[in-house]
Amino acid sequence: MFFFLSVTLLAACSEPPNTDETIKIYKPLGSVQCGGGNITPPEAMRRELMDANIPVRAVACGDDGGFHPAVCGEPDGAINIFTIPETKESKALALGFKLLSELTNAKEKPCE
Repeated sequence: MFFFLSVTLLAACSEPPNTDETIKIYKPLGSVQCGGGNITPPEAMRRELMDANIPVRAVACGDDGGFHPAVCGEPDGAINIFTIPETKESKALALGFKLLSELTNAKEKPCE
């Protein structure tokens, strides 16, 4: 009985797993050089994540950091960036989002 009580008390004192770990994901904005494109604002993508029961902790905009030859109509590298719980990674990837960590030269900035 003493052993069972000791194990129970030790388990109660241990730290719960950290469920607050987050990751950053992104999706291209859809804008192209020389203007235009099928632009999706950050708020629309945030709603897409929220509708899929993926809580969004932060929203930012940015640039993918890639080389984009100056050609009208080609992507300009603008991206929408979202901070979400790490536990929702696979669900977000299934929606077409990608891990920001895969873009080694990406730059994050506040959305205008």
